[in-house]
Formats: sequence, C-alpha cells, structure tokens
Amino acid sequence: MDNTKGYTLIEIIIYIAILSIVLVITTIIIVMIIQTQNKVITIANANETTRISLKEITQNIEDGYQVELPNPGETQSNKLTVETDSTGDEISFYTQNGIIYSQYNDNTPLQVSSSNVFTYNLSFEEEANSGISPTIFITLTEENVGSTGVKTSKTYETTATQRR
Repeated sequence: MDNTKGYTLIEIIIYIAILSIVLVITTIIIVMIIQTQNKVITIANANETTRISLKEITQNIEDGYQVELPNPGETQSNKLTVETDSTGDEISFYTQNGIIYSQYNDNTPLQVSSSNVFTYNLSFEEEANSGISPTIFITLTEENVGSTGVKTSKTYETTATQRR
C-alpha cells in the first residue's frame, strides 16, 4: 500500500504558475481601475473649477450696473468690465498666463480659477440686443494636466443678461 501524503514537485510548480498568472492579472486590473479613477477625479475637479469661475463672472454681469467691453467698436474681446453700481466701481475679468483674474477698480487682481487648470480662449461677445439690458455670450476653453499626467480639455459656453 502506497501511503503518500504530499504534493509532487510538478504539482507545486503548476500551482505557483497558476497563482502567479492570477496575481498578475489582478494587479493589472487594479492599476487600470486606479488610473480610470484618477482621470475621472481630474476631469471632475477641472470642470468644477471652471464652473465656479463662470458662475462668478455671470453673477457679476447679471448684478452689474453696466457692462463694458474694452473696445466699443469690437463685438468680441477677452476682457470684460462690469460697473458694479452707479458710483463707478467696477470689476474686470480677464486671463493671464492661463489663469482667470478679477480686478476690482484698480486694486490687486484676484485669482478666480485654479492654477491647476489652464484657461485659454476666454472671450466675451455682446449678442444682438432687442431689449435694454445687454446679453453677453461667454466662451472659454480649459485644459488640465493632473498629477498623474491625465490631460483633459473642454470648452464652455454660457450667456449672462443684466437684470437692471
């Protein structure tokens, strides 16, 4: 009677080989899931940053006393000035080195958008006006390179009409 109570060397090698293949496949799947999650987070953060910037710009246009494009002869510009009240106080929005800034009167500019999001093609265009209040068409494109090297790009378009 043969009373063997162990595995042969061949069985152990086959077991280790199968286990190694399963572990490699599992590791690849986990790395792909993490990369996808990082890309989704990067895109969501960039979108949120740009939406907040656009909300601030449109809010100031809607609440503003008077909207002025820098060159009255041109219908499109990358800088917008809004008089905040009848006393002449104003706020300007523009981009410099890919960052959106707001500047109250002649004070120090304040950064509106994140340094992680590069904004370009910011433009303000006055749409054909049938009423008293102008409607401003705002366009901007964002580009973001996340810490993981994920690069995203998206264009936003919105309009804002003064309420006064």
